[in-house]
Amino acid sequence: MRRATAATQLALWVGRKGRGSVHLRWDQRELTLFINALQVVGVQGDDRDRLSAGLGLTQGGEWFARAAEAVAAGQVSQAEGNAVVKRVLAEVFREFLLAPEGTVSFDSRALAEPQGLTISYPHLVMELVLSANGEELVGAFLPDPDLTLRRLPEFARRVGVLGLTEEAMAIFAKINDMRSAQEISDPSPHGRELALRLLAAAVGAGLVEATPRVTEMQLDTAAAAEEPSAGGSGWWKWVLAILLLGALLAAALFWQPWKGSGSTVGVGGPWGVAVDMGCQSAELERIYRRQSSNRDAYRLVKFQNGDLPCYRLIWGRFPTREAAESASARLPEGVLARGFVAHVVKVESSSP
Repeated sequence: MRRATAATQLALWVGRKGRGSVHLRWDQRELTLFINALQVVGVQGDDRDRLSAGLGLTQGGEWFARAAEAVAAGQVSQAEGNAVVKRVLAEVFREFLLAPEGTVSFDSRALAEPQGLTISYPHLVMELVLSANGEELVGAFLPDPDLTLRRLPEFARRVGVLGLTEEAMAIFAKINDMRSAQEISDPSPHGRELALRLLAAAVGAGLVEATPRVTEMQLDTAAAAEEPSAGGSGWWKWVLAILLLGALLAAALFWQPWKGSGSTVGVGGPWGVAVDMGCQSAELERIYRRQSSNRDAYRLVKFQNGDLPCYRLIWGRFPTREAAESASARLPEGVLARGFVAHVVKVESSSP
């Protein structure tokens, strides 16, 4: 897996509501952005005379102030000044994103308040990635498609204000803190390349974080069994382990922790509470493992998600919908998968 890029470091800092100045360096060039509440409120750095060409004769310095001076002098209208600053910022920022050796540093002490013009950082990135030739920026924000995508705070609200297409919303709905970008894009009916482009834009806009998958450690029982014990004195460890396991099983049968406090699994019936689901191989492995851990409480139900076969993990057996809804309001701790919304379903008697 490739290391985090300067672009992803910046996106994560903004997505976590960082405030202050951001110093960008690339190809012997520098640019400073002042960020406040996801908004760019100031810019300083080399614009390669693009502002001067767009605004007229202006002095060097902070970009937004230069635009305000040009407006005050009657060189351009307010709308024209804003448009010039946004266009030049997009052009220069794109050059930074495409630079392979770009670096970024942050200074939370250099706070700045909005002074009129502000530019939404999430909108800026979305427009860059989804515009013509935006596919060139995918690697900057998503260097490895196998990275898991995790929603950042206020994900739903931030997505809602972007005014995205239905295709984009359908792809973003697949982000559930467990799937990788590749697991979302490969089976996407909208096409792998478009899905990856949108997911990279989501990372770049500070909507989600791309992180390595946390793998579960597997115990190599065969190697452990073959490991020689010094002087044959290790047999007592196995006896102790067996006794401890027996005690834990006895305690589990007595206390039945899966029933939880104030909630029961149910004694029978076609209704249950969906607490998890999976379509990709990693997700299916997880829900199969959960069902195997307690077959009395869990069962699997297959359903179709477009052309993709998926499974719901159902908790409990209840005779009526009302009983299942009552139980869904007080599920035992650890039953509901993270980020999943519990809902009541009717299960066929033939389900496993």
